Amino acid sequence: MQVLRLQRPYEDVYFEDPAENPDTPRFRVWFDDRSIEGMLGKVANAIDRAQAVSRALDGAVGEEERAGLADQLARLEKRVIVTFIDEEGYDALLAWMGDGEPVDPAAYTNALGEVMATFLTMLGRKATSEQLRACGLYYSEQRDGLERMARAAGAPRGKHLR
Repeated sequence: MQVLRLQRPYEDVYFEDPAENPDTPRFRVWFDDRSIEGMLGKVANAIDRAQAVSRALDGAVGEEERAGLADQLARLEKRVIVTFIDEEGYDALLAWMGDGEPVDPAAYTNALGEVMATFLTMLGRKATSEQLRACGLYYSEQRDGLERMARAAGAPRGKHLR
């Protein structure tokens, strides 16, 4: 008997463990070749940009500067998250975070950074080296930087989307 070690071309993503909360939203993220290439094209520079904005936030002097950078980071995180779970999914995420009432993304850049890092990690696992090179995103070299960015943003270790 031969067992094929194939994976489905999608992953189901939940905000919480569906065994504990059956009402948690579920999103199917497709990882076929076309979807991967589309996602890579949309998020290719997200890691570098997020790290740069995070560093700028660390050095921000005034409240106005911090608010502007937080808004910029929130828009970047939204762009990446929407790439995976679309606009409706992003809105559902914000509402889930606020227990039914959408939260202000600029006030939750740490948590959204963790979500973004989780999606980028999923993409890095699914994309081929050739696909990664083609878009200029050498993910295996960036993974440690991405995890450091998530930790620096205050994301707890091991707390990921299921």
